[in-house]
Amino acid sequence: MEELLESNLLRHFRIVRFLLGREWVTIGELAHTLRIPSRTIRQSIGEINQYINPAKIESSQKFGIRLTYDAQLNSFYIYASIYKQSAHFLIIENICIHRYATLAVLAEKLFISQSTLKRKIAVINQTLEKYGFWIDTKSVDMVGDERKIRFFYYCYLLEKYDVLDLVAPEQELRIIDELISEFFAQFPSLQGPERQVFSYLNKLRTMLFISFKRLKKGCRLDSHDQIDEQYSLLLSEKLSKKIAVCYHIDCTDILLLG
Repeated sequence: MEELLESNLLRHFRIVRFLLGREWVTIGELAHTLRIPSRTIRQSIGEINQYINPAKIESSQKFGIRLTYDAQLNSFYIYASIYKQSAHFLIIENICIHRYATLAVLAEKLFISQSTLKRKIAVINQTLEKYGFWIDTKSVDMVGDERKIRFFYYCYLLEKYDVLDLVAPEQELRIIDELISEFFAQFPSLQGPERQVFSYLNKLRTMLFISFKRLKKGCRLDSHDQIDEQYSLLLSEKLSKKIAVCYHIDCTDILLLG
């Protein structure tokens, strides 16, 4: 995911990754290992400290530098803080979650010029195309291998937010939770203890959230990519209506989720 970062943020990412789990290191050691000039590292430390609070890169003339953070934080928080500075990630997220009629509408939403947006998308696509999908500027959407697109969005949301509640609207979360409840009610053999823990349910909710967003845009998986038909889910009329209103999807019967 980090390869999509802008060059300065990728440098921040590499510095943070090196410091995590280490005690004091000298700037010279860091510069030698990462092949980044010491002066640039000093400048980058100041930039990083502006947005990772309450974490901090401390400096000591005697010992060097180290990354410190409270016990309730972890490396996820620091990496996510870097991702949140990225215009590239903001573009990707808006295209994932919302629908835009034209590139001009998206540019206006992001408060940048259309020409700047096109340049940034071109840079993003240099990375994405290697994996079989890319941002199409005409449809203002991700196109290519649908399975890979969904997996990419899944990884993106988990890496940036960890918990779906931080990004998905409450109405959509309720619908997703109802869908999960109906699924387990119809297939009790799948309702083991390991599938009731928060981490599993959060990943399942994230997968469903992305599937609904893609289906709303008319993007479906190829038949051979869908989940085994033995898990075809017959939705209640009440839930089907909620999904139809929220996502404009006609699904009295749904294969989870093509």
